[in-house]
Amino acid sequence: MRFTKLLAGVAGVLFAASTSEAADMAVKAPQPQPAPTASGYVEVYGGWARTSNTITECDTEGCDSIKSRFNGWALGGAGRANFWIAPDMSMQLDAQAEGTSYNTPFPLSEEISHFSSHSYLVGGHFNWRNPNQGLLGVFAALGDAGGGLGSILGEFSTGGSQRHGVFGGEAQWYGPQWTLYVQGGYDTTTRTITEVFDSIHAWFVRGTGRYFVTPNFKLEATGMYANGKIDFGLIGDGLTWGFQTWLWQAKAEWRFPTSPFSVFAKYQGSETRYDSFPLATSDDIKVKVTDHRVLLGLRLYMGENTLLFNDRRGATLDIIDPLGLPTSPLLTNPLQGIVECQ
Repeated sequence: MRFTKLLAGVAGVLFAASTSEAADMAVKAPQPQPAPTASGYVEVYGGWARTSNTITECDTEGCDSIKSRFNGWALGGAGRANFWIAPDMSMQLDAQAEGTSYNTPFPLSEEISHFSSHSYLVGGHFNWRNPNQGLLGVFAALGDAGGGLGSILGEFSTGGSQRHGVFGGEAQWYGPQWTLYVQGGYDTTTRTITEVFDSIHAWFVRGTGRYFVTPNFKLEATGMYANGKIDFGLIGDGLTWGFQTWLWQAKAEWRFPTSPFSVFAKYQGSETRYDSFPLATSDDIKVKVTDHRVLLGLRLYMGENTLLFNDRRGATLDIIDPLGLPTSPLLTNPLQGIVECQ
């Protein structure tokens, strides 16, 4: 009987100890970590660039073309931060800048053998957002763009760097391993440029597709179309000069699995074609500006864990502004070759 009571007592002690340990384990079990309320990244990149300007003049006897080509080096950077202001609302702030230093194949004058162009943009996005489905929102930004040949053409100069504003709407759709991103808006200078150029403005639409081979390896392709006009000033008597811009990009990004850094490589091409020059004294004159650049970059992520996580819950948006592109009228003055032709 005593032995039986002893066994019962030992069993009771063991049961109580095991129950207490299980309770401790339940309390100490790791809990799911909530998504960060703020996150973002900063990046820097650089690479090779080539911009060419082609002027075609046609008359009854045929067409002749004049082409100038400039090689250069580009350097740029960006910083983007995302903030969750409600369970289904997010806000993102952007700052981006890029400059290109060109060498001329022959000096434009005894003093000029190289020149540079630059642009920057500061803006923000406000979105309704569901990390499992997509987002719908609006954006706006303000910046400067200029330099290049546009600033050294005397009376036909674009007046150096010019302020411009861009705004519009955007949406994203999320799949298991892919994201579709569309954006459309309007970009315009904010003041009278010179006596030759009154204003420059364009509406645009862009589309981007992203595919995540792994959560930390992303492939991306982008296309954009813009349709704009240059409003002439006093010498143009209210005339406008139309242009169309295309942009295409291909990009690959890989993030180191044990660090917050990623590396990326990007090819970007853009082209702006101008309608017949409305102030030509004779014949038919058209201009085409084309740019190609190959860029390598480094990113530092903050508050993120994978590229896929950042795409759904972090800084996933950007702004491609037509007037800030290398082939924009503000960065490559279309009158460069026309002045020579006339």
